[in-house]
Formats: sequence, C-alpha cells, structure tokens
Amino acid sequence: MDVEQPDRHRPGAGAPPAHWPAKTRQLIDEIRLLCREWLSEPLKVCLGDFDRALHEHAARTRSHIEQQRYQATRQRLVSERQAFEQRFIDCIDQALLQLGAQPAAAKAPSARLTLSLLDPLEHEMTGALDQLVARSAARGGPLLVELGYRLAVLVGTPPLESESMPLGPQAMAKAFRDSSAALGLPAEHHLLLLQAVEGRLIQGLTPLHEVINNHLAAAGILPRLRPFPLPRGPRPPRRQRPLPAAPATEPAPARSGGLRELLARQRGPRPVSGHARFASPDELQAAVLALQRQRGRHADAALRHAQRLREALIDQLNAGQPMDAVPLLPGPDADDALELLARLFETLHHQLPPSSSAQALLDRVQLPMLAAAVIDGSFFDSSEQPARRLLDALLEAARDWIDGSDGGLVLEPLLARLDSEPPTAALYAELRAELESQLAPLQRKAHISERRHVEAMQGRERLEQARQRANELLAGLLAKAPPRAALRALLEHAWSDVLALTLLRHGEQSDTFARRLVITDQLLGRLPPGNLETLQAELVAGLQQIGMHGEEATQVAQRLIGAGAMLHDADGPGLTGLAMRLKQRRGSDEPGTPAQAAPVVPSAEALRLHQRLGQHTGGWFEFTEAGGNRVRRKLAWYSPRAARGLFVTRQGQRAEEMSLAELAQAIGAGKVRELPAVNETDLDRALRSLADSLRQANPMPGARS
Repeated sequence: MDVEQPDRHRPGAGAPPAHWPAKTRQLIDEIRLLCREWLSEPLKVCLGDFDRALHEHAARTRSHIEQQRYQATRQRLVSERQAFEQRFIDCIDQALLQLGAQPAAAKAPSARLTLSLLDPLEHEMTGALDQLVARSAARGGPLLVELGYRLAVLVGTPPLESESMPLGPQAMAKAFRDSSAALGLPAEHHLLLLQAVEGRLIQGLTPLHEVINNHLAAAGILPRLRPFPLPRGPRPPRRQRPLPAAPATEPAPARSGGLRELLARQRGPRPVSGHARFASPDELQAAVLALQRQRGRHADAALRHAQRLREALIDQLNAGQPMDAVPLLPGPDADDALELLARLFETLHHQLPPSSSAQALLDRVQLPMLAAAVIDGSFFDSSEQPARRLLDALLEAARDWIDGSDGGLVLEPLLARLDSEPPTAALYAELRAELESQLAPLQRKAHISERRHVEAMQGRERLEQARQRANELLAGLLAKAPPRAALRALLEHAWSDVLALTLLRHGEQSDTFARRLVITDQLLGRLPPGNLETLQAELVAGLQQIGMHGEEATQVAQRLIGAGAMLHDADGPGLTGLAMRLKQRRGSDEPGTPAQAAPVVPSAEALRLHQRLGQHTGGWFEFTEAGGNRVRRKLAWYSPRAARGLFVTRQGQRAEEMSLAELAQAIGAGKVRELPAVNETDLDRALRSLADSLRQANPMPGARS
C-alpha cells in the first residue's frame, strides 16, 4: 500500500497536486529532493567561476569606472549568492510540481501598441539563452528522452519535451532568467554569469538525468525503456546506388568551430590508407604523454611543424606494435587539432621576442596543449576552455614577467606537473590558480613602482610650475628696483629656488612666502634691511632648504647682504665667480629635460592625442625597437600642460618619456602603435592571425570556377 510521505522540503516549497496518485506524489517528492541535493554543488561552483571572471575582467579593464562596476557586482554576489541558488532550485522545483499542466493562455493584445528600441545587450542575452537551449538540447541525448517518457507516465500525458520538460534546456534557461533577474546585474555581467552557469551546470546535467532515470526505473516506471529521439526535420534522401569504388578518405567530422571549418576547406579530402584504424582518445593521450617524456629525442623547433609533429605522434602510436598489426593513425579530429595547434604555436613564436625565455616556454608547453586539443574539441572554439585559459595565462607570464620578475616567478614545478599528469580540466584550473597566485605579488610590486614614478613626475611638474611663478614674481620685483649684475645673478640662481620651494610647500598666500618676498625687497634696497644678523639667519635657513651646506649657505647669504648694501667690492671677482658657480650648480641639479626644439605646428594626430590623453591615461602602446622586436608600454602619466607623457613597462619600471610631438611623429612613422581599448591577448591575436591566413588561402564561396 502506498503511503503519502510528508513534504521533506523547506517550508513554503509547495506540495504535489492532490489529484495525483499517491505513488506519483511520492516519486515527484523524491525527485525534487534529488534535484535539490544535486543542483546545490554545481551552482556553488559556477558562482565561484563567475566571481573569478569578474575579478579577471576588472584586472584587465583600463577604465576605473568599469573596475568599480565589476567590484560592485562581486560585492552584490557575496550577499545574494545563496538567494540566487535558492531561487534557481525553486524554479526547477516548481516546474516539477507543474508537470502535465497546460501552459497559460497568452494575454490578449492591448488596444494600444507601443514600439520601443531593443537594447543591444538585452538582445545579446536573449540570443545567448537561445544558443544555450540549442546546445543543451543537442547534448541531452537519449537520457533526456527517457526522462521525458518516464515523467509523462507519472502524470498521464504524452511524452514531455521542450517547455513541458522540467529538467530540459528550456526549463534551465527559464530558471536562470528568473533567478538572475533579482540580482540587478548589468547585461554584460549577466552574460558572464550565463557562461559560468552553462559551463559548470548545464553541460553537466547528464549525471542528474541518469540518477533520476535510474530512480524511476527502480520504482517500476518503464524499467526497460530504451527510446531513440525522433528526427526534427526531413531526412535526407538516400542514395539509390552505391558509389564506385574509390580510395578511402577520412570521414567529414562535425565541425563546431570556424578554424576547423576553414582548415577543412583549405585541405580538402585527405586520402588515408584503407588498412589502418584511427586511434582512440585514450591511445592518443598515452602517445602524447609518451612524446612529452621523450622530449629530448626530438628537436623542439622541428616539432613546431605540423608534418613532423604528426610523424612523431604516428611513430609513438605504433611503437611496440607487431609487424603485422593494423597501423594506428591519429584520426580526422586529432589531425585537425594537430595541424591547427602547430600553426598556432608557429604564429605565437613569431609574435613573441625571439631571444627570450618566452620562446623556450612555448616549446615546453606545446605537447601538453596538443594533448588537451586532441582530447577536447572545444579548445579552438571556446575562450573558456580550461587548457586554453591556462595557455593564455602562461603567455602573459612569458611576455611580461619571466625575464623581468627578479626571480619571483617559479614555473618549473608547474610545468613539470603539466608534463607528467594526465590532461584534465581540474589540472588546468589548479595550475592556472597557482600561476595567478605567483603573479599577484609581482603585479602589486609593479603597481607600487608605477605609482612611485607617476608621483615623481607629478612632483617635478609642480616644482616646475612653482619655479615659473617664483621667477615671474622675482622678475616683477627686479623690474621695480634693477640691481647690479652680480646681485641679479645671485637672486636668479639661488634665491629664486628658495622662493619656488617656499611657494610649493606653503602656497603663494602663506605668511612664510610673504616673508621671503619682504626679504627680497630688503636685498634690493626697497625696504630697510633691519637687523642684519636676523636677515642673514633667514637667508641661510632658506638656502639650506634647497640643499646648500652650512658654510656655502652662509657665504651666499653674506654675499647677498653685501651686494644688497652695494659695498665697494660688490661686483668684484669673488662675487661674480660665486654667481657663476651657482649657475652651473643649478644647471646640474635640474632634472634631465630635452633641449627646446623650434616651435612646430601641431599635427592633426598630435591634436587628437592631446585631446584624448589629457582626459584618459593608462592606455597601452606597442613600440617597435631597432631590431624589430615589439614591446608594450603603458602610458602611466600625461601632462596636458607640458604635453609630455611617461611610459612604463609591465613591471612598472620607467621606460620612455616623450613629448606629444615625438609620440605623434613616432605613430606616423609606424614605430609606435596605439593598442585598442579592449586589449587583445597574445593568444587572441595569434588565433585571429591564424584565421585570417586560412581565409586568405580559401576562395570565397561561389568563387570557384
């Protein structure tokens, strides 16, 4: 006898409809509990992935406002993640409670219709959800079809599919939209969350379907059911006659990405021997791992070429086989992955500096990445593929940190694990996290170094402004009471620095600066000198503030007072010589600045740069060095007043200081290139370059004769 079970879910979760049979209600309650227990862990993991994606985007963006938006979303996620998980599970739970219910009738259209523009990001979100549903439906397979039949038997309806299937892709998409709407995220952050949910949850639903199918089968619900999904469209016409015998060719695999399709078009059918078989994924993995262990037998440069790499892999596949054994070949998908990976790494070698540790790192990781590419077909299609993300992080470390990390980056243990352990998504994620933990202190150190250089430039500019203002005020005083030449020289080459430093430290309206102006008038004879000992002490104190030693400061102060009193030897050789020494000393203490060039008319490029750089710094530029190497530099500081900028390296070290005119001229000559706002990684650029080369080799559709 069936006994109704009490609701074991949280209060308010609802109960199965009373008109259902007792056994149906019991089984649905058990399925609800299974779903709650199973969905909880993947949801936690995908939210962790979402948080990491937000952190990475915040670190890559150049906009301070965008960084704040990403951080705000991360903070909101901390407080809302449990509520999101609960809403998602409740949506699936409610869908199970509504099994067999008729969909709500569409509302009648209102009398007045209004038209509005569709937000592009909302349109992108809708398209992404539609693609998720399509991909999930393709991955569902027989298990999802079985589940649709068994749930239909429970509630007495036709087989469940599409919107009526509570654990199908449409239900998951609806659960995501309903549960994420309350987060109030920007649309682009919604897309990142959707990618995390699909990567961790939607793609891994097969075990859940299997668990529920087994549970229902054990309860006697269609225990021997093994259905096949019905075709969704018209079947292609069958061939009436067999084709004439022809050399065996590799079958055309299902192409999921643009690179594979472009490669297939360029290569065309590739004949293979009929007396051969294709290696299984396990055999391929074992062969690639063996190649990694035998790295010393193969020249790394030779393995960059696809044909040599394929030959080495075939040799390894057939190593130890009897003479009469059927030869093993990599197979179509593995051949594609091998060809594309060899071309990709060849492109990367051309992009990175030739004589650097980055080249050695590329050779070191090529075979591990080949293992990932031949096992996981999404390596070339998805930027979120774990091995591809690890490669991206390694390339960043290779370009920016290996040769300049002061020993702070230790990659050998990481690379050793990559060489020796089986290629799994968990391994790639763990190694990437380890690499990021090593890069974090280096990035902080670079940020501190960059900030120090920027503060030095800002201080130098403020000092320059103070000097200009002090010189203007001093020139006004000198015009009112023209002094002798020697006194003028002392005032212009020593006392003007005292005025500038006082102006910088205390401000033009301060009592201290006003007292220094009074002293200037006393030296010029416009005001009585008062107590000479007090005047000399004030002069010595001011001169010592600009770096003069006590004896030298006392000598200059006495000369200033003596010249101001217009003694009979005021313009004697001693005073003139002292003025010349001060002039030379002041020139040697000046920060290095280029000689003043003849005034030029700003070019259109210079005007455009000046208008934009004055408002936004932090952009990246690519410099072409004398040997042809390309290096990236960050514009850390730009002065609209002086029209000069400071460039730093990725490690935060001072690189170049350039005027606006010099920068515009270098850009016009092709020596400097401004990188786009969304900084393209080395891997992205290499993949784009590879796709471009494949397109150029392929004729456009319809262009063949």
